[in-house]
Amino acid sequence: MNDTTPPGPAGVLRPEVLRELERLRGTVPDDFAPRDGWTVTTPIGERLLPADIQALLSTDWPDAHVLLDEDGIGTIEYPMPLEIEEEDGPRGRAWLFIAMTSTQFYWLVDLDEAGTGDPPVRVIDHDWDEEEGIPDPDPLSRMLGELEAVPAPSAEDLFPRACALGDIVAVREALAGTPALGPLNDSGLTPMHLAVVGRSAAVVRALAEAGADPGAALRETYRIPWTYRHPRRHCPDFGDVNAGTTPLHLALTPRLRVKSAPDIAPDIIEALLATGADPNAPDEHGRTPLHDAVTADGPDALAAVRLLVTAGGDPDAHMEHPTRLRRPVRSHTPLTIARELGRTEAADLLENARTTP
Repeated sequence: MNDTTPPGPAGVLRPEVLRELERLRGTVPDDFAPRDGWTVTTPIGERLLPADIQALLSTDWPDAHVLLDEDGIGTIEYPMPLEIEEEDGPRGRAWLFIAMTSTQFYWLVDLDEAGTGDPPVRVIDHDWDEEEGIPDPDPLSRMLGELEAVPAPSAEDLFPRACALGDIVAVREALAGTPALGPLNDSGLTPMHLAVVGRSAAVVRALAEAGADPGAALRETYRIPWTYRHPRRHCPDFGDVNAGTTPLHLALTPRLRVKSAPDIAPDIIEALLATGADPNAPDEHGRTPLHDAVTADGPDALAAVRLLVTAGGDPDAHMEHPTRLRRPVRSHTPLTIARELGRTEAADLLENARTTP
């Protein structure tokens, strides 16, 4: 900067970049000033970070803020400065990664091209190959213009979000009033589904005692929105959930949970069954919780089979398309799937359930 350069971010970033950051609820501190001697390693050696890149890397976001890509599905971590080792990425220029999407695309800047206040950005895949060449750039302002920020939770969102986080204190406070316990939207998603995502048996029991349905089923294929999720506390890749999915299905679904919990939580399964969940409820493809249990991995998989069988789970329930399970198989029933996968203990439990009145 020189004596005529305005202080703060306006002195190094173009207005269109600042407008997009403001739209996305990001701010560069008003007292921002470029730092002397801030260098990074690039494929062609050490480079000083230009003032505009320094400003961008100083962007502040609200707590638990989520940015979505242009499709509104994947998230993007920005800023995320990542130096490029010569053998790991593009070579021959002063490259620096400044962002990464959850679908593993990287935003790439050439530090020797920066300093304009709206630096050119290129996007490459994580498995980029040098033969593909480097794509043409777009100005950062245009790239930011394709992103959307997840709105901050509204007052109505706080209760279901507390369920999804397994926050029993906040849930009990909300239940002292009259929160909605039924479907939150047309998909059929309920606070009970979210309580299972939060992996809290205490929340499951509290909701059931308040009158929530432990067997509520989704009415359509649905992806649990970021409105109810936390970027640091929940697993990042939730994916679509089939129509007909009940809370008991979710208790056996990997990744649809808080990060701190295991994929399978027997205490959640036990709490749902104790409050009336149907162990034989099928989703739109005929998949029951037992189908999920016999294909599950981990130390609690067999315990899940045992709980479901004890509650009346049907070893012969027929699933239409078993290739949709986490382990694609040819068999259609929990018993035949367990045999196909060589899970003898589970198969024995299921066989005994068939022969025991």
